[in-house]
Amino acid sequence: PGCKAVYIAPLKALVRERMADWRAKFVQGLGLKMLELTGDVTPDARALATAHILATTPEKWDGVSRHWQQRNYVQKVTLVIIDEI
Repeated sequence: PGCKAVYIAPLKALVRERMADWRAKFVQGLGLKMLELTGDVTPDARALATAHILATTPEKWDGVSRHWQQRNYVQKVTLVIIDEI
């Protein structure tokens, strides 16, 4: 409870593919909330706070995780998965 996982992929296409793959398993199956963070999608702070899984590109994660001491959603990350690096 209160923990977040972050999936980081180098391309938006990979982020979207993973979102589609995981939607059935984690959203529909377990009732978790997933959120895409790419150059095309910029969610608000409430969406970031309530999501359990964040799928993002390295550039976007760099931007949203800066000043992590003031960002509770970053402090709650307990698992980081880096793909194809």
